[in-house]
Amino acid sequence: MKNEILFQQLFENETSTYTYIIADKKTKEAAIIDPVLETVNRDLKLIEEMGLNLKYVLDTHIHADHITGAGEIRKRTHAKTAVGSAAEVACIDIPLEDGQELFLGDKKIMILGTPGHTNTCSTFLFEGMLFTGDALLIRGCGRTDFQQGSSDKLYDSVHQKLFILPDDTIVYPGHDYRGQTASTIGLEKKFNARMNQSISKDEFKKIMSELKLAHPKKIHEAVPANMVCGLVQETRSIHPQIVDGIPEISVEEVLAHLPAVTAKKVRLIDVRGPHEFNAEYGHIQGAELVTLGADLTSFLEQGNRSDEIVFVCRSGGRSGFATAESVNLGYKFTMNMVGGMIRWNEKNQPVERA
Repeated sequence: MKNEILFQQLFENETSTYTYIIADKKTKEAAIIDPVLETVNRDLKLIEEMGLNLKYVLDTHIHADHITGAGEIRKRTHAKTAVGSAAEVACIDIPLEDGQELFLGDKKIMILGTPGHTNTCSTFLFEGMLFTGDALLIRGCGRTDFQQGSSDKLYDSVHQKLFILPDDTIVYPGHDYRGQTASTIGLEKKFNARMNQSISKDEFKKIMSELKLAHPKKIHEAVPANMVCGLVQETRSIHPQIVDGIPEISVEEVLAHLPAVTAKKVRLIDVRGPHEFNAEYGHIQGAELVTLGADLTSFLEQGNRSDEIVFVCRSGGRSGFATAESVNLGYKFTMNMVGGMIRWNEKNQPVERA
């Protein structure tokens, strides 16, 4: 069957992302998997040179490290975009479900729901080739500590959905950082350092809990863009700087955008305790008190992930933790006010106290 299909593996250097083009040789119907916005021109040129009719643009999940090229390709080719239905992306043509089938000519793309890295992950099985995104990497797997990730779910996805496939099934991952291009199910079952068949779920969960990885550099840019198929929109009132993975803004920038706070376009969330909120340093007019800990977690879990929020505390430390927690829970437009109320008072700005 391999001589009846066309296949290309492409690479984007900045984020070490693989993009794949697959096609039925007879009908020239094609799909592109995990395109990157910066390489859309390259990919479409190749598709044109190969004489292909692009039918689908498939994303394995909502990416946090790069902006998808799906929306741009759809705009220029009218191919249908698709990602896991759990993403609830309004601009997607085909919300993918586990067990769903898409066709290129008479060749079938089987959709395997493989949540765990994120809650939106799908793996695509086509003619003995398995496009795993970040669910299964060569000798590794994607992280599970943000975007509703779950080590439990990822272990089950890989062991119950992927490791049951024939050993000679070729694994094509979403990324590789060591120059490897492909593996097989048989090799990953034996040698995957995080979840080979001899590693229990409890052992895997312990491995994942101890990774302590920094957030992807582009997470605050990529996730909101990918929720609109990569067609970047000006949805943010304030544009923070990313420092060690945390979006940060200065007191001066908050001052410049106080009209947006007054107009309720931006929320100021003060994460100190009630006594601090009304004591020495006071609080900013319009700030809402939601104390770091169980109160904040509950607030974030129930909140709108598209809210634009500035977190504030005494000096910027606790509000930094609050910002990181919000990112982990899928918030797109949150940021930490550096220097906190100490810096606010140093600038001789008005405060309120009960």
